[in-house]
Amino acid sequence: MISVIIPACEADGTIERALQSLMAQTISEWEAIIISDDRQDYQAFLAGRGMVDQRFRFGSTDKIRSGCHRARNVGFEMVRGEYVTQLDADDEFTSDRLAQLLPLAETHGAAADNLIMIDDETDAVIGTVRGEASETANLDLAGFMHLNAPLVPIIRRDHMLPRVPGVEFSEDVIANIQLIDRIGTLPIIAASSYRYRIRTSSMANEGGASERFERGYSDYIERLESADGFGLSARGREAALEGLIAQRALNRAFMEAQKAEPGLGFQAFVGRL
Repeated sequence: MISVIIPACEADGTIERALQSLMAQTISEWEAIIISDDRQDYQAFLAGRGMVDQRFRFGSTDKIRSGCHRARNVGFEMVRGEYVTQLDADDEFTSDRLAQLLPLAETHGAAADNLIMIDDETDAVIGTVRGEASETANLDLAGFMHLNAPLVPIIRRDHMLPRVPGVEFSEDVIANIQLIDRIGTLPIIAASSYRYRIRTSSMANEGGASERFERGYSDYIERLESADGFGLSARGREAALEGLIAQRALNRAFMEAQKAEPGLGFQAFVGRL
């Protein structure tokens, strides 16, 4: 069984689409763990829309907008599957995603795909995390740090760690770093089976996001330099530190570009480089 953790906050307009993509999977042995982070009863909401499935399970942070990291951790406590992955309430899987990734995750401990980024308003493709790819790549930590978007792996449960408390901005990046440090390399298939929908109202794109990422990167760099280093190995800490310093520099360049072009989005900026 694969446990799919779905944080839900003000997700009325998108969660049906996300769940429909999960229900369309060619593998049926999954459970959806839907965690409310806005105190909404999503079980009642979905039932009212005719979406009832015995594989749906529901939980709550009992808070409002406490953050994805908290919602994912509440969901992790409910996991019954041998494998764990995530699906944001405004994103989608292609129908063969679980079937494609599960064999690799069984062998390597985890596996991910060439995540595709889509403008949620226009449905236009913004890009993929690996660019043009024709075969599976085994990504080490140094290679991962050159990516400009997170990965959404399926993880064998013995390699799954809870999200780091207090890490909200780029929390997926920190989780990816910890995972790759544990397993050595992460296989990334060429297919784009996770549809990451970018919304202008999301935390990563709303006003002031760049400044918050600046603070986040600086905090993480300091933690790698002088604190617990997120529990990474010495080699992992070095690769993560180098990569986060580069990402902070990229974010600073983006902030400068936004001054001249206020409507510029991060992925559009990266696409110009």
